[in-house]
Amino acid sequence: MRAVPNRLSRYLARQVLFGIAVAAGIIATIIVLVDFVEQSRAIGTRVEVSAMDLLLLTLMRTPLLLEETLPFIFLFGVLFALFRLNRRSELVVMRASGYSAWRIITPAVLVSLAAGILAATLLNPLGSTLNAQFEAQRDRLTQIESDRPVEQPLWLRETTVDGYTVISAGQLEENARELLRPVFHYYLVEASGRPILDRRISADRAQLTAGFWQLENAIELVPGVEPTSIGSVSLPTTIDRQSLFERIRSPRGVSFWDLPGLIDSARSSGLATERFELRWQGLLTLPVTLIAASLIAAAATLRLYRLGGAAAFALTGGAAGFLVYFVQEVLHTLGENGTLTPMAAAWAAPLITTLLALAYIASTEDG
Repeated sequence: MRAVPNRLSRYLARQVLFGIAVAAGIIATIIVLVDFVEQSRAIGTRVEVSAMDLLLLTLMRTPLLLEETLPFIFLFGVLFALFRLNRRSELVVMRASGYSAWRIITPAVLVSLAAGILAATLLNPLGSTLNAQFEAQRDRLTQIESDRPVEQPLWLRETTVDGYTVISAGQLEENARELLRPVFHYYLVEASGRPILDRRISADRAQLTAGFWQLENAIELVPGVEPTSIGSVSLPTTIDRQSLFERIRSPRGVSFWDLPGLIDSARSSGLATERFELRWQGLLTLPVTLIAASLIAAAATLRLYRLGGAAAFALTGGAAGFLVYFVQEVLHTLGENGTLTPMAAAWAAPLITTLLALAYIASTEDG
């Protein structure tokens, strides 16, 4: 007798995988078409490039874009699979034979769990690597210098034994590891916690070497004393290259496996890590997010088709998925602003959605 439930579970898993594959195919096609048009507009209007080059650029960006749309792929994929089963009265037969709603949704949950783990550990690193190649290829085609400075003010904060150092600079040259027009503000912290400016050092440029800032044409200013030219000088630092240049990197471009090291390196240097912690937590929650999307789809399609209103319930499930996405984006914004901790901002929406969907299924199944 156990063979029948096992056979039904495998059948449901195949149907769910088919639905997810259909949704993934449709969404991937839309992504490729839209991004191809975008690349044609952004690059094709500036330089002479072939359609094949534009298509290659688009395909390089596709894995990372697919990762971002995975919740919608699973939402619509599970909706499609269960709605088909419902419409063909297969769910009616399963329920009549004693197959509970929990056993019906179990294959979808297991597929979502496995897919979330694989997406975070394999798809994300692949997408990050290809995205880096995309940026390099785009710069080559548009003839942008790879060592161009980042023309925006840069602020760094480094903790020291007796206080902290605030570093400001006008520009950052990544490949040269240089700050242009840097100013080093050294603060001492009193026992009361009040910071006092100890000295300030400005220079034309500062190059980061192993454990030191090498300054050129440096001028030191101590409160109450005339400025002193100290020429070239080396200042010790705990900031390394990875910590420095995380300031200009997008968290989306950092691999799942590289994020923990980058966060630890930046934190040890006293730099802000909220954006990267939020990205790390978001990848950790990806399996739960996909499970939440699948449960929303299941909750919207388990109503028997013969009772009427099944299509309306399915549309409601799709709308609920977009609502959850909107709430999650709001929470992410609050996390980036420091209003919420990265863990709370990343985990709140998928966990609450999962619990609400389970509560709804339990109420309709068990009364």
